Amino acid sequence: MKKLSLFFLGFAVLALPSCMNQGGQSGSSADTVKISQEEKLLSEQLKFNVNNLIESAKKLKTAPFISKKDDGSIELTAQEKMVKPDYLFDLSSTNKLVNLSDKYRAVAILGVDKVIAEKYEMPIAGFKAAIGKLVLEIDDPALKEFSKSVWESDGPVDQAISTLVDAEYSAERQRFFWEFIAAGLVEEVYVMTENMDKFMPMFDDQSASDVTFNFVCVHYGLTEMMKLYPEMESLDKVLGPLYVINATSKKELEQQLIELKDTIKRVRQNIL
Repeated sequence: MKKLSLFFLGFAVLALPSCMNQGGQSGSSADTVKISQEEKLLSEQLKFNVNNLIESAKKLKTAPFISKKDDGSIELTAQEKMVKPDYLFDLSSTNKLVNLSDKYRAVAILGVDKVIAEKYEMPIAGFKAAIGKLVLEIDDPALKEFSKSVWESDGPVDQAISTLVDAEYSAERQRFFWEFIAAGLVEEVYVMTENMDKFMPMFDDQSASDVTFNFVCVHYGLTEMMKLYPEMESLDKVLGPLYVINATSKKELEQQLIELKDTIKRVRQNIL
């Protein structure tokens, strides 16, 4: 699941520069220009930090349920593939989505689950069809390209995320960009809580601290984005229970996830 781990840290890192650079907003046209310039700078900083943290994600330890193939690629062990996950998102629940924000969130959730299903050698045609339908309805060229590169062609995640960052900011779709990131992160945290014994061996104190630091930054970033897009407040309320995650060690992260398991499940159910 190395690709899943890249998604996990990739989504988290997208918020990092906001912790350092986002400013406030007032109603004047001068401030509007200033924010636009700051967001342009943020786009470049995002790209830089995404590449850096994804590199650190590659340093995560190899989990016991993963084996290496002769060509250097990785796959789940034969024993792990025998028990298929029963926690993947219900595809039918995305059929009635009308709100554009919900559609962005759903694409992120399904994208994470598609990676999991693929690794377990489960049918993925349904995930591809559902993602394709939503991407078509959203009609966002950047998201279409991301979907084609990562979920259709199994291309490199780091390059695709970097391209998505630039394109979404250039198209002034920052709000939906953040909705997409937050939903993907929720799904990945949920997957972790369903597989604690499998994922925790991948972490040490440093990587646990890095991941949760970036999750805190997501909270800060969403709060700052609400100053520009008040309609995002509903997402912030859904994610609220998760903001207590702030570990500085592997042991702390594991304990916090154990205590929050039921809460995380409810958050995941309410994300759409």
